[in-house]
Amino acid sequence: MLSKKIFTQEYISELRGRTGDDPLMIERTLFAFGLLEAIKSVDMPFVFKGGTSLMLLLDIPRRFSTDIDIVVEPGTDIDSYIEKAKKVFPFYDKEEDIRKGKNNIEKRHFRFKYLSPSSGKEVVVILDVLFEERQYPNTVFKPIKNNLLVTEGEDLIVEMPDVESILGDKLTAFAPHTTGIEFGQDKELEIIKQLFDCATLFDAMKDIEIVRDSYNKVVRSEMSYRGLTCSVEDVLKDTIRGCLCIATRGGSNPDDFKYYIDGIGRIRNHIISQMFNGEIAGAYASRVMYLAASVLTGNDSILDIKDGGEYVAQKPEIFKPKWFSYMRIVDPVSYGYLIEASRLLKNIEI
Repeated sequence: MLSKKIFTQEYISELRGRTGDDPLMIERTLFAFGLLEAIKSVDMPFVFKGGTSLMLLLDIPRRFSTDIDIVVEPGTDIDSYIEKAKKVFPFYDKEEDIRKGKNNIEKRHFRFKYLSPSSGKEVVVILDVLFEERQYPNTVFKPIKNNLLVTEGEDLIVEMPDVESILGDKLTAFAPHTTGIEFGQDKELEIIKQLFDCATLFDAMKDIEIVRDSYNKVVRSEMSYRGLTCSVEDVLKDTIRGCLCIATRGGSNPDDFKYYIDGIGRIRNHIISQMFNGEIAGAYASRVMYLAASVLTGNDSILDIKDGGEYVAQKPEIFKPKWFSYMRIVDPVSYGYLIEASRLLKNIEI
């Protein structure tokens, strides 16, 4: 169980001293885990997903996440669980946030209320509930425990997609012209979060076939929800074009770059103990482009490039070399992933 000390100003200040990060982001993340534990403690049946799940799934949390996303089976009566959970410390009430969606996705949203230990004011943590049949190829069970949390007694265990399954899911969300989070909705931060998460999961993944399986299931559902007539290949090309735009600093698809650079600026205080800027985003984009190209072309031999020296003298087969002159010099490993992506895509119109 989570120790009550993590919901105190003293502990938030301690974490701030340890990480150097935004205390409000720390606070909201800690209370998000409080909500996760609350719904688990009342025996609500769910699969935990989304950005916050990565803070338990990965060995070391990489970015803060301040809400809880879960999947429940269609037809599940969640109201009794929600009523019980709203009374679990540190929360004292909740309200449902009724939203009219633009698609056929069945969702409900709840705002759980707590008093901020720093300001004494009411703050909310969002619980997003998706009603959907399970689509993930694999799930794992993880304790509510990481290096930012303090626990005592028996840990509560939650079910979540494994690395490859959640990576396939998140890859569908980084496709702003098709199945992903759209531009122009003041959600540019959310778009870059998907890029960040995909790159982080790429470094941890071991089986591309599971990623591809998860991707194909989730992307078809997303296309159906939105009434899209495009193909799975079109969605992957959308992702690849987005990565290319970021990696080339707008050299490719320049009209989209203003949205990406806005999100890159906004995400900085969400990253744990790490700098983030356009160059780093470009490095992440190179990995996600290689991943998307591998899913698209059926490549099962995923490279883990440790030394990019052999790529420095090479030129990409389908991209303009001048776009990557800076990356080639300062980050040859990321440049290597771009070279490998270009090889996979050389016979495909992007």
